[in-house]
Amino acid sequence: MSVLAPGLGSKPFSTPVRLAVYAGACAVFVAVVFIRGGPNPAETDAHAVTLPTTAISHGDLGAAERQTVVPNPPGYPLLMSPLVLAFRPWIGSPRWCDDKPVPKILRTTAPAYFLSILGPCTARHGADHGRPYPIWYRSQAILSILGWVVLAVGAGMLLRAAGGGGVAEALLLMALAVLPSASDAIAQTFHPQDLMSVGLSCAGMSQALRRRWVMVGVLFGVAFLCKQFAILPLLAVLAAAPGWRARARVVVPVGAVVAAGVVPFYLVAPVDTVRAMTAVFVAGVRLEKTPTVVGLFDMLEATKLTVARDAPIVLAAVLVVWARWRARGTLLAPAPLVGLALACLATRLVFEISLLNYYFLAVGVAMLLLDVIRRRLPVWSVGWIVVTRFVVTPLAPHVALTLTAALFLAAALVPIGLGLAQVKRGPRPPVPVALR
Repeated sequence: MSVLAPGLGSKPFSTPVRLAVYAGACAVFVAVVFIRGGPNPAETDAHAVTLPTTAISHGDLGAAERQTVVPNPPGYPLLMSPLVLAFRPWIGSPRWCDDKPVPKILRTTAPAYFLSILGPCTARHGADHGRPYPIWYRSQAILSILGWVVLAVGAGMLLRAAGGGGVAEALLLMALAVLPSASDAIAQTFHPQDLMSVGLSCAGMSQALRRRWVMVGVLFGVAFLCKQFAILPLLAVLAAAPGWRARARVVVPVGAVVAAGVVPFYLVAPVDTVRAMTAVFVAGVRLEKTPTVVGLFDMLEATKLTVARDAPIVLAAVLVVWARWRARGTLLAPAPLVGLALACLATRLVFEISLLNYYFLAVGVAMLLLDVIRRRLPVWSVGWIVVTRFVVTPLAPHVALTLTAALFLAAALVPIGLGLAQVKRGPRPPVPVALR
């Protein structure tokens, strides 16, 4: 039930005002990143997206896949490589200077490997193409800001398609600017591809509300190319679609976009491409206990990863089938669609094998959107964001693994419950007179 005035944020801003609001929110996000010391090339996956981007800008697709040492599709490097090519003298460097200390855990676990890629300001690492490593905002790291821009634009599109705008849109943008997991994805782990995937998924859902099914497929195809978890909200959209023809008009563009992005890499580096796309390859790690439910299992890491990647899809598929049965064709409305997408995205948290702050990004954004769309105070979303980021994560190193795993599971189940609560029972077909 709405607890705010029905007219709050329903009147959209004019285009100049909206652009000013977006620019102001982006400035706030950039300020937050600066305050946090900028993107950190230590303790991050930065090299796994910047080095492939450089390789693509040189036309070397094989090297790009070999350098994708974490399981990412090629979407973000593909999108960024034209900018690197055009502005190489200013932002071409795939590495940058950073005076942040290398985390103690990395110095003690595998110093030879980590010191070869971390701390690029030190003399032992030399220079980049004959020049000293630049500061982050004069390297490829500056492009990570575009990830937040895509997130903000996609969320705004979804809000306006749901009938919101104006003040509500401004509040949403400011919330995204200070959302901890959004800056975590840049300042801690350098995952701008996650920001882009969430933003493109939001844009795809906005087009679903407008019944533009081909555009839905294109946007979700690009979202999947940025990060594979885009398949989870896509399942919600497919369940909400009014029929098989609409679903086909979504699935075909998704397949075409993904194939266009992946096949060229597969042709030159099939093994590396499969590893990057399936995200279940583990080099040199056999068994390790981590503070999640799946992480506590006595299974090989490769098996855990298979569970972490596939089980959320299975659970999300079960949820969307139930939602379709319960709603009876009334899912294609703002609150039910966003709620179901929220529940599907949260299934990923149920089966994760590690605890990283940027994992909370997609669910946090969806919860904020649901509160704004419902025009209610964001008590649940803000409470969940604060507890997960400032209680569960900091507590993990100081308590038993089982307790952290239980808290993390609870943090996953809460948004699933909140999301499914938006799926109301739809009208049942009338009973024939002869059977009454």
